[in-house]
Amino acid sequence: SDMANIDPMYQYSMAWFVGLFLQSIDTSRPSAELSERIANLNDYFTESIYRNVCRSLFEKDKLLFSFLLTLGILRSRGEVDEDEWRFLLTGGVALDNPNPNP
Repeated sequence: SDMANIDPMYQYSMAWFVGLFLQSIDTSRPSAELSERIANLNDYFTESIYRNVCRSLFEKDKLLFSFLLTLGILRSRGEVDEDEWRFLLTGGVALDNPNPNP
């Protein structure tokens, strides 16, 4: 959904997303161990999303998509310091406002 903010053309349907997910279930490496199966599904689905979305992006937006995808993965794992993330987004402006609201 972040890419739709870059260009409204970058919107993908739920049916397309579900189709990729179902294909990932069928195609990813099977495992009898649940945690390994989930990891296999996650890895395969992430790569599938990346490949399929990149095919539809303008060349100038592919690096941004890669960054957003990587950042989303790292944030979901808790590997991104939220203060540093906010600093990146704001440039340090208004992170710590010493003045109380009127």
